[in-house]
Amino acid sequence: MVENLKARGTGVMLPHGGLPEVLPPYLVKLISETGGPEGPIGLQFVARPTLELSQYDYKESDPLLEDFNEVSPGLVYKYRAGKDSEGHSYAGRALFTITRNCAAYCRYCTRGREVGIPANQQGELSGTLSHTPHLSKEQIDQSLEFIRNEYGLNEVILSGGDPLTVRPEVLSYVTEKLGEMQREGKLSIVRIGTRVPIHNPLLIKEAHFEALKKLRNPRFMIHANHILELTPEALSVLQRLRKDCNGVVMSQTVLLKGVNDNVEVLYNLFTKWAEEGFIPYYVFQNDAVSWAKHFTVPIQDAISLWQKMRPRLSGVAATARFVIDVESGYGKVAVPEAGAWNIIFSDGFRDFKGTRFDLGVAE
Repeated sequence: MVENLKARGTGVMLPHGGLPEVLPPYLVKLISETGGPEGPIGLQFVARPTLELSQYDYKESDPLLEDFNEVSPGLVYKYRAGKDSEGHSYAGRALFTITRNCAAYCRYCTRGREVGIPANQQGELSGTLSHTPHLSKEQIDQSLEFIRNEYGLNEVILSGGDPLTVRPEVLSYVTEKLGEMQREGKLSIVRIGTRVPIHNPLLIKEAHFEALKKLRNPRFMIHANHILELTPEALSVLQRLRKDCNGVVMSQTVLLKGVNDNVEVLYNLFTKWAEEGFIPYYVFQNDAVSWAKHFTVPIQDAISLWQKMRPRLSGVAATARFVIDVESGYGKVAVPEAGAWNIIFSDGFRDFKGTRFDLGVAE
């Protein structure tokens, strides 16, 4: 047990104001019981301001071009509907970021450019949520109207910050409107990207479940990186999302040096997900944000790790895919498992727009 672990708040946030250190009591207890600030949970949430500042470069703050693709308040429409080279149509999907607040802040967050910034601090940031902690009702309505009227857009990922940190009545309003679009046939899928059930499950109340029931077959994209995060409290919330909200619970994991860059750790995590009736989904190479460079597992090591771990999984756990959400690219590119096939990783890869990227891997 680690004593006197206290959040330092805005005193250790990034120079532009993002990523304060926020540790709710539940998370403090979990960190204390799992090795403290240097344990696999502590490393994710306890700031290391000297290290983060030494590699900080704000010019690299938006590697996925989200602000560039913001079409209405908080609505990022990067993966637009269109047609492929053979003329076949495909639908579009949009990211709806309704808040820049989280229950706690991951130190490797790709949206560190905007999440957690104090309400009175704006700076020179470009996205809507860089200038307000939450979207107003007028802004939400503006984006809902865009979704309703945009031809070919049939999937929305509700995100933030963390959408489960907004007031339940706001969440209920948004899910009611999205649910209406589903029933009308305008929207096919609604996903909820959240980490609240993992790092502060005690925050989830009955009002949250009632709001989420308004969606048709919601997909809950649950961010967890280590089996120690899957506590009885967290699993209880996840089971209710599955059973009470008729949801599909899917995992998202970021590969992090010192946290989960280990065959046994990943194997145990995905096996546990499957045992609980959930779907292991994405494993991400962490995004190219400067404050999190110390978490980056070199891509060649990451590929080697994945090749060793993936064949060990049961088929129901081997749904997990290792992907790169490439900087300035379009789409998540799955890394081949190789082993059974000869893959020339040094040739790099193309995103779905046809842009070629170099992995920097020597054969």
